[in-house]
Order: sequence, then structure tokens, then C-alpha cells
Amino acid sequence: MPHTQSRKRAYFIMEYLSGGSLEALIETNGSLNIDNVRFYTAEIVCGLQFLHGHNIVHRDIKPDNIMLDADGHIRIIDLGLAQDGVTSSNNITGVTGTFHFMAPEVLRKRGYGTAVDWWSLGIVVSEMATGHSPFYTGSVSKMAYRAITKGEPEIPSWLDADMQDLIKKLLCKKPQKRLGVSGNIREHPFFTTIGWEDLEERRAQPPFIPFRPVLEKHLMQWPEEKKAFNPIAGFNYVSPSWAR
Repeated sequence: MPHTQSRKRAYFIMEYLSGGSLEALIETNGSLNIDNVRFYTAEIVCGLQFLHGHNIVHRDIKPDNIMLDADGHIRIIDLGLAQDGVTSSNNITGVTGTFHFMAPEVLRKRGYGTAVDWWSLGIVVSEMATGHSPFYTGSVSKMAYRAITKGEPEIPSWLDADMQDLIKKLLCKKPQKRLGVSGNIREHPFFTTIGWEDLEERRAQPPFIPFRPVLEKHLMQWPEEKKAFNPIAGFNYVSPSWAR
């Protein structure tokens, strides 16, 4: 994240993600088609594996915290609840996150690790595909707790068979057997058409482009008669990556 500073203030410059949140996309469409679900899920998998590879657990994976850039690629945001230093031998505790996306082991106040993010992904996949969570999401917390910790997910039979299987394996109650922790999630049949190397190098074409770059460029042009504001003038330090 590039930054710049004056004598009294420091500014962190964040990427503008004009595609909006995955939550907004789901609300607008009701649900997403299988190609969109497959692509977004695969990119989230890459993001989670990157975080977990650095011993970081996000702990708040949900559609609100998944954004789309102008090209339609995924960004995982809001690391405010993330915890680093988490390994297979160093679990953490604490009921942290968004209630209806929390894994059973979190609600039961047990030690947990990276498996909690894979559980949350299972909820996200279900919401993308059906428009709703596979568990009770009403206001009665005891019912929600019981559904998550003891109930089986409600997965519509009309969903693609491979997608059903993916959701079930992500929502495994036992964290050590949950897909993402147990087995290679990239080898699941739901991702047969995904080219992982192309995906990681941003060579894969997203199925949906939120805003055409030409439109965004037009809207952000400065009028010719006005002098463009120089955001880095007057500062004693400017990150080289931002100045470029």
C-alpha cells in the first residue's frame, strides 16, 4: 500500500475498486451463474492460500469483504480482524468475525486455525449460487448457533452436483477434515476448467466486467480549462511506488 506524508499527517493510498462488493452483486442479481461462481471462488481460493501461506487467518471472509476491480477480478479486503503467526501447531482463540459466517469451532470457543476461512468460503459460495446462506440467518442467535454447530447445510438439489459437493466439503464440521485444510482444493472437480497459473498471473478473463475502462477514464478526466490537482505536491516523503 503506497503512502505519502507531510509534517503533520500521513496518508495511505488505497486502490480504487470500482466494481463494488460481491455482496452488492449478489443483491442486484439474486444469485450468480455457475461460471461467475466458479471464477470468483477460484480467485478467493488463491487469495486465501496466499494469506495462509504467510500464516495469516482472515477471520471475516464474507461477500462484504470481497470486492471487484474495474476488470472484474477479486480483491479480499478488510484485514482488521486478521491474525498472523497462525500455524498448524499454533492455534488461536476468540469469537471474532461476522456471526453467520463463523465456523463451529469459533462459536464453541475452541482453538482454531486457517480452517475457519474455508468454512466462511463455503457460506460465500452458497450465497453466490443461491442468494442465501445454507444455515438459519434470522435474529434468534440460539437458533443460528444450533444450526451452525449441529445442523446440516441446506443445499438445493438443483445446484450443479460438483458445486454441491464443494459446499458440503467446505462446510465440514470437523476442521481437520474440511476441504482447504484436508486435500488439495484446486483438484476438486468443480474447478476442472480453471487454469490456476493463468488465474494467478491475471491472464484469465473474468466472466463479468463491472465497468468498462473507457467509461471510467472518461468520468475521471479533468476539464481542460482547470489545472489538475497534484496530490503529491508539498509532501516531504512520497512512496516511489506511488510516484510512478
